Amino acid sequence: MEVQLLREFVCLAEHLNFSTAAKELFIAQPVLSRHIADLEYALGVQLFARNKQNVRLTPVGAAVLGEATTILAHYEAGIQKIRLAVAGFAGQLTIGFLGAPVKSFFPALISRFRSTYPNVDLQLSQMNLGALATALKRGDIDIGFTLSFDLLSISGLCWKTLYADSLAVVLRQDHPAANENKLMLSALSRENFILLAPEESPSLYNQIMTLCAAGGFSPKVAKLAAFPENALLMVESGIGVAVLPRHIKEYAGSELRFLDIAGGSTGFDVVAAWGEVHSNPTVPLFLQELEDLQAAGSLR
Repeated sequence: MEVQLLREFVCLAEHLNFSTAAKELFIAQPVLSRHIADLEYALGVQLFARNKQNVRLTPVGAAVLGEATTILAHYEAGIQKIRLAVAGFAGQLTIGFLGAPVKSFFPALISRFRSTYPNVDLQLSQMNLGALATALKRGDIDIGFTLSFDLLSISGLCWKTLYADSLAVVLRQDHPAANENKLMLSALSRENFILLAPEESPSLYNQIMTLCAAGGFSPKVAKLAAFPENALLMVESGIGVAVLPRHIKEYAGSELRFLDIAGGSTGFDVVAAWGEVHSNPTVPLFLQELEDLQAAGSLR
């Protein structure tokens, strides 16, 4: 049954006049009469009682009118959702993120996007570095807020730098070197180290090992942590020292100190990454909101 037949039926039911309904529908009166007859035949019922003087709904026609009105409302709503989705104003957007580096701006960004595009269903997942890299590689997420360490090893990605960051040495406040502003890693060659597990971010792990090698030693690894927050707890517990991204300081207590590392390359970028080829029309809309927030100087 064509939707247009239902529209014509509802229009005629509202006016109870073939001539008036035909004019509103921009069709000839005989065409409308034939279409209503086709609809009655398809349903196997008489919808209108009509003679030369008047047209009225039959009891069955009144019941069909209620259902037809509901069907048309659902149909129009569905078409609108499809149009919105095609235009990028509806649908689903899956975002993976690291907690600490986006803590200062992520709530405002999500709030802005939801306000502008209320019909887009946002799926937000906090992950660690390794899981984010895997999700981006597999296309399990549309956009990932992560660090630049492992992105060069993943083909087919685009990314936008949000801000620059660096690695830092994390010590307890009672450590002899805690009051230094900058520290050579070689000064910690006898310490136990807490590092993020290499499977979580091979590039980050390798960079730390390279920094230690440049200082003339191989670190004695006491523990491997899956999350930076776990590494902070281990340092706070006196298990050892750590080398972590400076933005992790967001989660550090006052008893911990973050020191710059003297010598070697310690910089990296906090980025938003997405697939170079994607079919989700909401991705560029979200990236535009992100760019607007960055232009306003609100990313950090």
